[in-house]
Amino acid sequence: METSYCHGLFELAHAYDGFILDQWGVLHHGQGLYPSALQTLNKLKADKKQVVILSNSAKRSDFNKARLEELGITSKHYNDVITAGEVVWQGLSHQDEGIFKDIGENVYLINRGDDKSLLEGLDINLTSEIEDADFILVTGINTPDVTLEDYEPILRKAVAKGLPLICANPDMITLFGRERHVGPGALAQRYSEFGGVAHLIGKPHKPIFQKCLDGFKDIIPSRILVVGDSLNHDVHGAKTLNLDSLFIMMGIHANHFKAAKTEAEKMRQLEHLAQNYAVHPEWVMDQLIWHTPEAAKHERERQKWKD
Repeated sequence: METSYCHGLFELAHAYDGFILDQWGVLHHGQGLYPSALQTLNKLKADKKQVVILSNSAKRSDFNKARLEELGITSKHYNDVITAGEVVWQGLSHQDEGIFKDIGENVYLINRGDDKSLLEGLDINLTSEIEDADFILVTGINTPDVTLEDYEPILRKAVAKGLPLICANPDMITLFGRERHVGPGALAQRYSEFGGVAHLIGKPHKPIFQKCLDGFKDIIPSRILVVGDSLNHDVHGAKTLNLDSLFIMMGIHANHFKAAKTEAEKMRQLEHLAQNYAVHPEWVMDQLIWHTPEAAKHERERQKWKD
């Protein structure tokens, strides 16, 4: 299929009523908002568009809402915030369906920075010995200080014991400002390679996108656009529910577009990447903006004529 270049979200506003916006790589980079993110959200609100913010964050939705508010994004800007961590917490809390059904009470936790927050409020016992665990929960990994190879001994023990692994953040690469590190999803993949059973919760898997659709009011799927910076997670995930997608180039894949100076060069590079990932977005944009300065000027002129 053909992908079209978009100079600003205003070009698509007439075609969509609901927007699923990826958090990291689209709205912010972990250390602050992207320059036009807040303006774009304000414009969407002014146009009475509905927004659901989606993240592979292993933290619960309320934590992410609080963090977004610190950055200037408040509840007035969105219908809901859906996170992989929230889906995992709800699953472990009820343990009544799917991969969570009767999964057990004893967990071996692999996390980043000794963060145990996802276990708060759960009737789950944290064990320091893999031999005592019923399952493994991965919420983060301490890269780059700790490598994937450093985790391998414990993974091999868990495989031998037949423990299921739940990964509450499927990201293969994690973005911290301009730095990119190996993500928790890579550890879950390594577990699978060793012969273990790994369940990755979040994008690009269908259930979390379905939860996003549940957050919209009276909008049909054909009027919903997924905006994300990962071809593998956001664009591929959109396709699982036949949703249109807008790919943001200056996110997780930014290095692939550094040498591209013209629109044509960017589109050629995108086509190469899209073929590698076997998925094509409907639209592509450099970064999330409402309109370019030139387009804003034209809009002001048009408004003067209307007035």
